[in-house]
Amino acid sequence: MNRRFDRRLLGDIIKIFLIVAFFSFAAYLLDRPDIRKYFFDIDEIRSMFKGQGDRSLYIFSTATFALAGAGVIALGVPRLWVTAIAGGVYGALMGSTVSLLSSLLGSSIVYLSGKTLLAGVVERRLRGKARIWKERFQENAFWWVLFARLLPFSNSTFLSLLCGSCNAPFLQFFLGSLAGFIPLTLVFAIYGSGGAKGNIWQIAFATILLILSMFSRKLMKKWFRTKNVGDDIRSA
Repeated sequence: MNRRFDRRLLGDIIKIFLIVAFFSFAAYLLDRPDIRKYFFDIDEIRSMFKGQGDRSLYIFSTATFALAGAGVIALGVPRLWVTAIAGGVYGALMGSTVSLLSSLLGSSIVYLSGKTLLAGVVERRLRGKARIWKERFQENAFWWVLFARLLPFSNSTFLSLLCGSCNAPFLQFFLGSLAGFIPLTLVFAIYGSGGAKGNIWQIAFATILLILSMFSRKLMKKWFRTKNVGDDIRSA
């Protein structure tokens, strides 16, 4: 058990290091005047996506981004990278809002796919665990979905497929996803915003929030009184 915990902890530490290194390097590059001059001007790109002062264009831009983001998330692209891009384009607050909509729409599409087209694929992959998960979701899908969504680096796409194939109530699935998506959505939107602006303090703040969310795992397991649910979702 300790060896397994150490490997998981080491893996999470490496992931945090790589994330911080990526966004720190992006902040360094995008803050250099020569990069902006010869390659692209991030401020001009941000202004264009924000409608350059035109409110109607701004609304159209955010709606288009939300729909496009939902599409790529439904295809299996990790939602946190969509969130980081949204944060870089629209800023931390609006980026969180737009990417949250993308995540909810994308996960809903995957849920419906799991309920219809891909139900057999999910059941074959789970084998004997299918019945266990059906019982869990029928008992209280909201808390199971919420707990799984709060786990950093969990398999969000597979969870949505699983909920659909197990006929989890859609409303509970949606509300659990909404509540569970919010923390890491904020974290990665701040990462994206800090990287685009060259703001190392935003990146540091996002890293602190990420570490806190990861170390809250034990408390979450005690609170929900579950056993190995995080391991099941992450290893699926």
